[in-house]
Amino acid sequence: MLRKILLLTLTASLAIEWGPLNAERSRYGISSGDPFVREIVLTFDDGPRETGTQEIIAALEPYNVKATFFVVGKFADRYSNVTLMLHNAGHEIANHSFTHPRLYKLWVEKIMREAERCDEVLESLNIPKTRFLRPPGGGFNMKIFNAMRRMNLRLGLWSLNTGDYTGRPKEEIVRLVLSSIRPGTVILMHSGMPNTVEALPEIIEGLEARGYTFVRLNDLWNRGRT
Repeated sequence: MLRKILLLTLTASLAIEWGPLNAERSRYGISSGDPFVREIVLTFDDGPRETGTQEIIAALEPYNVKATFFVVGKFADRYSNVTLMLHNAGHEIANHSFTHPRLYKLWVEKIMREAERCDEVLESLNIPKTRFLRPPGGGFNMKIFNAMRRMNLRLGLWSLNTGDYTGRPKEEIVRLVLSSIRPGTVILMHSGMPNTVEALPEIIEGLEARGYTFVRLNDLWNRGRT
């Protein structure tokens, strides 16, 4: 049994790391796109925030860049006006649980309830149900896969972590992204980080100069389907 679990976990990890989507990866989720197409996804976790999220919206707007925001349900409810601003600006809103626990430590039913409560908040705001769940911290196990299967959700992970939550200076964030970027990269950032907001114009301009375009995670998924 242990060997079977390890094999399944390895298969899932490989499926998530591959570039173009295939049958296995379609079953589990996505962390990057086609390695031959210059598309990038900006993702922002842990919002919306009373301050910080609106600043991201303002920073993206002049470039007409659409991003994916993994929202925490209790914040999406508390700052519903900001959640609606994200939606109305054309950004994708996805599930980051309701209270931001380490989901892999919970039983399947509690994992499902965390995701369901976040979805319920979004539904109350007339925001379409998302395809993706991003577990807080990115940790996942077979309990999470089981819960997602029952809820018809997929993992929405990342392939480049900016580490902005550590207080990394703007210059380091920009340098990391521009030096590490590859076609299909999904970039992890966070709401409420002033240095992230300051870094966005340089990141966008630098990547657009290299021929990259910015899409939402669901766009990346749909274009990668086989």
